[in-house]
Amino acid sequence: MLAVFLVTQIPFLLELTVGELIFAASYRRKAHFSQRLLTAFLTETALCGALYALTVYSELWLVSNTLYYLLMFAVSLILPFLCFQEEPIPLVFCAVCGYLLQHMGSQVLQIFWNENSQAFQLGDGAWLLPYMLSSAAVYIPIFCLSYWLFARQKRPVSYSKTVYRNLVVLSVVTLGLVIVLSSVRDTYAGESFTLTLITRIFSVFCCLFVLCLRTGVLEQVEWEQERTLLRRINEIQREQYEQSRENIELINIKCHDLRHRMESWEQQGGSVDLEELRETRHMVNIYDSSVKTGNETLDTILTKHSLYCQEHGIRLSCIADGSRLRFLPVGEICALFGNALENAIEAVSRLERPEDRIISLQVREQRGMLVVLVDNNYTGELVFRDGLPQTSKPEGADHGFGLKSIRLVAEKYGGEMTVTADELFHLCVLLPLPEQA
Repeated sequence: MLAVFLVTQIPFLLELTVGELIFAASYRRKAHFSQRLLTAFLTETALCGALYALTVYSELWLVSNTLYYLLMFAVSLILPFLCFQEEPIPLVFCAVCGYLLQHMGSQVLQIFWNENSQAFQLGDGAWLLPYMLSSAAVYIPIFCLSYWLFARQKRPVSYSKTVYRNLVVLSVVTLGLVIVLSSVRDTYAGESFTLTLITRIFSVFCCLFVLCLRTGVLEQVEWEQERTLLRRINEIQREQYEQSRENIELINIKCHDLRHRMESWEQQGGSVDLEELRETRHMVNIYDSSVKTGNETLDTILTKHSLYCQEHGIRLSCIADGSRLRFLPVGEICALFGNALENAIEAVSRLERPEDRIISLQVREQRGMLVVLVDNNYTGELVFRDGLPQTSKPEGADHGFGLKSIRLVAEKYGGEMTVTADELFHLCVLLPLPEQA
């Protein structure tokens, strides 16, 4: 019994451990992870040995075998709970997916094992090496593909507990049915090879179904959460725009009045100090920073950023026909141009030489398309993923939404956003212009 346990159940535990580690690859590890992992594996091995002994000496093999694998799922929870620092539901889900992955590999392996059983009918354990090679040939591709297709992500997103709970319930129920089916099939495996083959293939598809469902549902939830966050960011930008518009209007009114007063003082030839008068005139030149493009929203955004650029030694050049933007609502103009300029300003602010801090903005119509071009210098090496440069901020999970927000606006109107980088960073947004625009 010990030899059989070592040959069948130890590999089962190893496969189960690897499967769980694949789905927990992005989870936060607890301190002393290696020691915890070894402790979890040894604990699971001991419990597995005790349960296996009870199964072997049980007279009701079908019941005990089914119960054994169901209890082994409970045992498999030790590793994620002992080694990773996440919420309980994701940890249970990790164990379910790891178990499903191991079971899928086991069914694929046993399909080929049964079909080539004569090749393994060797005495004195001579079959062990071919069996191990067959296992490696099956499990290594399955593990690699599963990581790439199902488990690869940066960090677990804070999904809705309802979504996780529903997925876990469905996965556990599916796993339980597959285990019961496998136990019944193994009991009557010698009676029909065809039926055995069909049930193994069915088990594989059940496992694939749950893993694909997990990936699809969680990606959809993540996408919806990201869209919600982007909408909130755009709302904040619109609120900031309204505040900036009111402030700029008030400043312009005051500056306009003050300019007329200074002209009046100069004409009267009063006792006002000329140097002080020139300094005051320079201060009220903020009035001349107002940009007029033909679109009030764009004017406010450009004026706000022009003032910032003047104060921080950044040269912002703008050639914009704002009249072509009237088909866009205020919030989306804020999202498009606010994010584009903020990203450009942040990039050039890192440059050491003041003469390199240059931003160019163009808005024009070309062949029935609205073309928005933003070019700026930058420093450092950019890494692109999914067509977007990755944020250089250390808290990257909370940033990098600016370009995503711009892309959402472009896609909403059937356009596209492209980002390229050579000597300059180039942002290009193309939007189809409505006929009435």
